Amino acid sequence: MRWEDVDFERGRITIRRARTKGVTVTPKNGRSRTISMPPTLAETLFDLLSLRRTQVLQRGWREVPPWVFCSEAATPMDESNVTRSWDRVRRRAQKCGVRPLRLHDARHTFASLALEAGRSIRWVAEQLGHSNPELTLRTYAHALPVEEQDLAFADFGSKPKGSRRLYTAPSSEPNTEGTNAPDATARGRSEILERETGVEPATLGLGSRCSTAELLALSGSYD
Repeated sequence: MRWEDVDFERGRITIRRARTKGVTVTPKNGRSRTISMPPTLAETLFDLLSLRRTQVLQRGWREVPPWVFCSEAATPMDESNVTRSWDRVRRRAQKCGVRPLRLHDARHTFASLALEAGRSIRWVAEQLGHSNPELTLRTYAHALPVEEQDLAFADFGSKPKGSRRLYTAPSSEPNTEGTNAPDATARGRSEILERETGVEPATLGLGSRCSTAELLALSGSYD
């Protein structure tokens, strides 16, 4: 990884190459990919960049080495040195009761934690460089969260407190027959409006439902 591959502003890292036995080759699946950079990793790399700028003066380098992880001679790091360093860490961990782990196991840990946190299979596949999300699903299906008690998505009849009323999608060709018919009553037109828009109209007042004679009769009954 080179410093030009690290985008601190957008929080991303572009994987463009790999090192195998001292030779620079194409990354996984023969194509580059962009991965997300957590804030803690961004802070660590930014501190490392500051250290490299200090080492320019201390070690007599002409400029900051382009490689993020480099040797003391500012050349790409030899992977055998990484392996020896990891073996030392693993031996110390074994003394604390930690089972022997490969460096590649850190990759599996990241994928498992991401899926347990709810990230999608496709997102994890992109981070790992898998060309097909099916491979990711087969490998990490055990890490997918399973909440058997949470069946709220299937309880269509319930109405949680404070939630809005849910309506089915209206028909693409609403039936408006009789909407403007001369013999349609006010209540009938209101029912049609409610069916088509899902909006319940205001309750009809007494004057909208009764004739003048009926209103007089009703008012006289309370005298």
